[in-house]
Amino acid sequence: MKMNSKSLVVSGINFRNIRLAYIFTAIVILAIVVQDIVMYILGAAGVVNFYEDNSTVALGNYFFLIIIFGAIFIPSLNFRKMMNLGGKRADFFKGCAVTYVIMAAAVSLAHMLFLYTYDRLVSALLYGGGTLDVMYVFGWMANGSVVAFFQQFAFLLLFAAVLHTLTAAQDKWYGWAADVLIVAIISVFTPIAPLRAALVWFFNLIIFQSSAALQIAACLVLSCLIYLLNKPILARKII
Repeated sequence: MKMNSKSLVVSGINFRNIRLAYIFTAIVILAIVVQDIVMYILGAAGVVNFYEDNSTVALGNYFFLIIIFGAIFIPSLNFRKMMNLGGKRADFFKGCAVTYVIMAAAVSLAHMLFLYTYDRLVSALLYGGGTLDVMYVFGWMANGSVVAFFQQFAFLLLFAAVLHTLTAAQDKWYGWAADVLIVAIISVFTPIAPLRAALVWFFNLIIFQSSAALQIAACLVLSCLIYLLNKPILARKII
């Protein structure tokens, strides 16, 4: 998939047109920061002891909301806007790919920065039970911060590709069929031991895999394969 200047233009438009994603994420993050400040003030005043055995979700994790909202807003809102402005489907396809690569990298970087700054400070001041962060829960930090960054990037890119593709297909029968299939897989695979083992194997591959190289490669390959489904989806999409 060759990138050209039009792809970069589409990517720039995508970032400008998902302001709601930034706003929603900022509101959630601000609410958490205000909560932490209030807890610190009450604790310093001796009103209550929040520190002992208390824990919370690390603030950096909330940057994932940009991926979630962005991958929903872009195919549902931006496509028709760009087509009405004379854009081409091929440029939208390539431009969105560029958007998600940049977005996944930016969110991963922001998450890492908060992990080593704000979240460590808040954990030391407020939460005796520590902060819960996906980087540790998924085991990525065991490979070092640099490798963990790329593991997170690859997973977020896959996550964005899945959300984008599902959202883009929702106005067609195969979009609803995909939704039903996902629910059916989870419902059927979970109670049946051999099928549950296959589901666990898949999640281990893309999330908990002990080999960072394999996990990154699996996520990147799946990202490309799933995102390529958007070509026929875009070709059939009515403006």
